[in-house]
Order: sequence, then structure tokens, then C-alpha cells
Amino acid sequence: MNDHKRRPTIKDIASLAGVSIGTVDRALHNRRGIDPQTRQRILTIAEKIGYRKNRVASILTRKKPLVFAAVFPQKLHYFYDDVRQGFKEAIEALQDFKVYPLVYSVESLGQGEENVLQKLLQEDIDALVLTPGHRSKLNPLINQFVEKNIPVVTVSTDAPESKRLTSVCVNPYQNGELAGELLAKIVTGYRVAIMVGSLEIEDHRQKVDGFTNAFLAMHPDGEVVAVVENHEREELAAQNTEELLRKYPDLAGIYVATANSVAVCKVLAEQRASHTIKLITTDLFEEMVDYLKKGVIQATLFQNPYRQGWEAVNILFQFLTEKRKPPTHHYLEPVVVMCSNLDFYYPQFKRRVLK
Repeated sequence: MNDHKRRPTIKDIASLAGVSIGTVDRALHNRRGIDPQTRQRILTIAEKIGYRKNRVASILTRKKPLVFAAVFPQKLHYFYDDVRQGFKEAIEALQDFKVYPLVYSVESLGQGEENVLQKLLQEDIDALVLTPGHRSKLNPLINQFVEKNIPVVTVSTDAPESKRLTSVCVNPYQNGELAGELLAKIVTGYRVAIMVGSLEIEDHRQKVDGFTNAFLAMHPDGEVVAVVENHEREELAAQNTEELLRKYPDLAGIYVATANSVAVCKVLAEQRASHTIKLITTDLFEEMVDYLKKGVIQATLFQNPYRQGWEAVNILFQFLTEKRKPPTHHYLEPVVVMCSNLDFYYPQFKRRVLK
């Protein structure tokens, strides 16, 4: 005997209320053409028997599509192209449910987001995915979307004090801790440096804190001699690397906390410093592969940007169709990629939604 309790249906409500299925549908969806007392009686019966509207079915039959907007930087394309691809392919998987994308680009993280968001506030959208380039400056705009019943999910980095629904990323503090522990175990000296995009970006600031605490705990005699902001510019990353090598000839290691690592690798290789300076980087893309194989990069922390874009879409879809509220942070696991396990992640990783 099957003891599984059958889910109540509209037909059940109609039978109990002594009305047609069409009348029940009008009551449940607050449509016209029904007596207020009848509507209330139907709603009371629906609540009593535990009826839940099939929101996915409602989406399938609705005339208006769901529009998911997104704002992604063009730089650094190594990372954000994969976030964008994950977002777009997740939308494509939901096309039968009438979900469509509206994607805007800004030049780089923290550049031009306010203007794009102001435009999007005038658009007829249902959800927003955003990579905020500052931990708090965009909060008033994010909150305006939420107040218009447009849920916002941040990816890659966060605006934690805003009213955004959740943030999809690798836990930045733990990511920094992992890098700090790795570097502390492999450096032969005691002086290291950290490279970020900007300390105004929540993700970057937390990585610095996590790295510093873990490195010094594992290497009590160690010293973080510099935290350098490259502002996601490759030429600036190269200049800052050269300056670090001049200023600290005994530098033992560098942690690049963003995807802006190729220029750093080039400088270390050209100056033949890669045999003395241990390099921990972030993420994984084609331009890094040779540097991993040649030992310029000792390890990289893969953050699965494709999956970040994919997860953001699915969280928003579940929230809108099933009212499923996600946790405050939706953290992905960081993965340490080295030459020995590179084949598992490259090139297959681009289209993987690793669980």
C-alpha cells in the first residue's frame, strides 16, 4: 500500500467548494468575475487542505516572459567571460519557461555600473545578476531594485549590507586562507606580497585578510610586505611586479587574488625570478596553462566562474517560481589546481557545473 499523501489539486478544491475549476482558478489567481465571499471560501478551503499553487506551471502558461538582467565587466575577460557564459547557458536551459536574458557590459569592475543600473531601473525586468565593484556604493541602487520586487543576486563579489537576495561566490576569506596556507608551506624565504584589484571590492579585501592571517599563523617569522592594487589592469600588474622585485630582492612569494595574473607571470619568467619566487594565482584559463606546466605558477585556486553565473540564474528562478529563499551566502568550494591535476579541469571546466 502506498502511504504517500497525494498533493491536493484545483479539482479537489472545486469539489469541496461546490464550484467549477474555472471559478477556483479565478480565486487563486485573484482574477475578476467571482463573488468576494466565494473567493474567500475557496481560499480558506485551499489553505485547509494544504494546496500549493504550481508556480512553474503558472510560468509555462503566462504570456509575459521572465526577463533576467545581468551586468558583467568586460575586463578581466579571463574570468567574466566564463561567468557570462554560465549565465547565458542557464537562461537557455530555461527557455521553455519563458525566461530571457538582458545582458549589459561595463568596461571593468567598478567602472560605469551606476549608469547601467539607472537604465535598468527603467526597464521591465524580473531579476538582476550583478558583480558589484564596491562593497557599499551600489547599495542604494540595489535596494531600489529590491523595493520594486526585483530580486538581486551578486556574483564573484558582494555588497553584503544591501538588500540583495544572496551572493554566489567562493568564500573569499577562506579562499585567502587557503592561499596563505599554501604559500607558507612552499616559500623558502619569509617576505611575500599580495596583489588585488581594489581593496574597495569586498571579495578582494576579504581575501587579503584571510591570506594574511593564515600565512602569519603558519609562518610566524613571515612578513606581508605589500598589498598592491592593480585595478584589473594588466599593464599596471606588470609595472607593480617589476617594482616589487626591485624593492624587495629577497621576495619569496606572491599571491594574486584575482584573475589578473598573466602579466605577473610574464615578468617573473622574463626576469628569471620564477625559480625563487613562489606564485599562487586565482582561477584558470588558457593563458595560464603554460605557466602552470613550466612551474612559474605553483598552484591556482579555481573559483568556477561558469558555475557562478549558472547558479545565480537557478537561484533566482527558484525564488520567483517556488518562493524558495536561498541562504544569505551561496558559497562554492575553492579547488586547488596544480600541474598534476590540471588535465581534470582544463579544458573541460569551461562547460562544467561541478557539484
